[in-house]
Amino acid sequence: MAVQGSAGEDSTKYEYVAGKLRDGILDGVYGVGKLLPPQRELMEEFDVSRATVTKALHVLRQEGLIASRQGSGARVLIPGGRLPRTSEPASPHIEPHQALETLQPHLQAAFEADVITMDVFSLTSETMNRQLGAQITRIHDGEIRPQSISLRLMVPDPGIKLAFPASLDDPDDDRPRRRHRDTLIRCSESLKDELRTLRRQRLVPQVSVRIRTVALTPISKMYLLNKDLLLEGYYTLEGTDPQTAEGEEPEGTTLNSLGLGATLFPYSKPDQALKVETAQAFFDSYWDLLARDADFGD
Repeated sequence: MAVQGSAGEDSTKYEYVAGKLRDGILDGVYGVGKLLPPQRELMEEFDVSRATVTKALHVLRQEGLIASRQGSGARVLIPGGRLPRTSEPASPHIEPHQALETLQPHLQAAFEADVITMDVFSLTSETMNRQLGAQITRIHDGEIRPQSISLRLMVPDPGIKLAFPASLDDPDDDRPRRRHRDTLIRCSESLKDELRTLRRQRLVPQVSVRIRTVALTPISKMYLLNKDLLLEGYYTLEGTDPQTAEGEEPEGTTLNSLGLGATLFPYSKPDQALKVETAQAFFDSYWDLLARDADFGD
């Protein structure tokens, strides 16, 4: 099943193609262990060059969503960046504590409330940016009518030297940090614009979006929804070898984190109230005492 669409004039073509394929992977259009369409088909579907498709696939490889080998195509990975083992049954038994939790169903449940609060601490906010769209669509369609939405987003200061992403071969190579900065700003600004648009269009009476930065590299992501649910996931690290454009100096091995598709562990009140309240106190203390209002500049 193909993901339809055409690249807009205001979009960087490879980013557009990567985004469409990424959405297809996260939405299950392209199943785990299955091959993406051949490059020639993608070239025709999106009306782009082979170089554009190659660059888009490279982005997905860096994100841990696909693995590809010369002559064998690009295959979709399971969350965490691994191919399924062919010796395993199609539906292996999974213990409850091993269940792979995703953000989308929890967001959907949270948005049933009249008053919605979201406290997020993550490396880029990319997962939230991608998953929130479905709830905004529900609001536009009149399926839900929240009276208030509040988002507090805390992300690392893009001006500091992060522990990751970073070049393992050349600590002075700034390209991984620049890519992270671009993603962080793009996703943060997108979240802000989409939510504030709901207020401008009078679809939600009260909308508050605040973004702050902290001078540290988070080792896990945290979502606190409506003060009674915590979702927590860890940033697993891997070394990747980014492709570079022709004539550009090779980067060598880059230390990246697997954020998209990461396993999220849920904790909810009343059964796990202590865990949820401790996480909320952690977030509040960093927000109030350490974080500073974001100033991303130009």
